[in-house]
Amino acid sequence: MRFGDRLLTWLTILLVVLTFVIIPVHATGWIVIPGYGFLIVLIMASCVLGAPAGLGAVITMLLGVALGVVAGVVRFLDNPHLGIFLEAMAWITVRSALAYVIARAVFAPGRITYHRIMGAVLVYLTIGQIFVGFYGVIALLMPQAFMGLGVAGTPKFASDLIYFSFATLTTVGYGDILPVHPLARSLSNLEAIIGQLYPATLLARLVTLELEDRRR
Repeated sequence: MRFGDRLLTWLTILLVVLTFVIIPVHATGWIVIPGYGFLIVLIMASCVLGAPAGLGAVITMLLGVALGVVAGVVRFLDNPHLGIFLEAMAWITVRSALAYVIARAVFAPGRITYHRIMGAVLVYLTIGQIFVGFYGVIALLMPQAFMGLGVAGTPKFASDLIYFSFATLTTVGYGDILPVHPLARSLSNLEAIIGQLYPATLLARLVTLELEDRRR
C-alpha cells in the first residue's frame, strides 16, 4: 500500500490518545497546554505531507495550517472568539484532507492487512473529528444552538464537542448535550447516518478487496 502501513497504525494510536486522553485531561485542568489545538493541526498536516496525497489534498492541508497560524495570532492579539472560530475551521480543513488521503489508501485495491484495518478505524475517528469542528463553528455562531455545552473558549468546550460528536456518531445519545437549533439537529442527523452506514460499507469493501486479492 502506498500510504505507509505502520503510519496508519501509529496515527490511529496518536489520535486516540489525543481525543480520549489529552483533551479530556486538559478539560479537567490537571494539565495546561497552551496552543495544543494548533499542535494537533500541525501533526495531522505533517501526516498528509508524508503521503502521496495529490495536489488538492496538499493545498487543502496548507490552507488548514494557514488558518491555524492566523488563529494563533488572533488569539495572541486578545480576540479569543475569532481565534477559536479560525481554529475550528483549521480543524475541519486539515482533518478533511487527512480523511481523504487515508480513505484512498485504505480502500485501494490490494491485500487487506492489520494496518489497513487500523486505517479504516482511523477514517471513522477522523469523521467524528470533522464533525467536532462543524459543531464548534455552529456553537460559536449560534451560542444557543446546543443545550448543556461548555462555554466557548474554555477547555471544557472542546471536550464537550468531542464527547457529543462521538456519542452522535455511535448513536449512543446520552441526552446531556442536546442540539436545539435546526441546523445543529440536521448536522447531528447526518453524522448519525454516517455512523451507521460506514461500518457496513467498510465491511463490504474490505471483504471485496480481500476476495479480489486472493483471485490474483
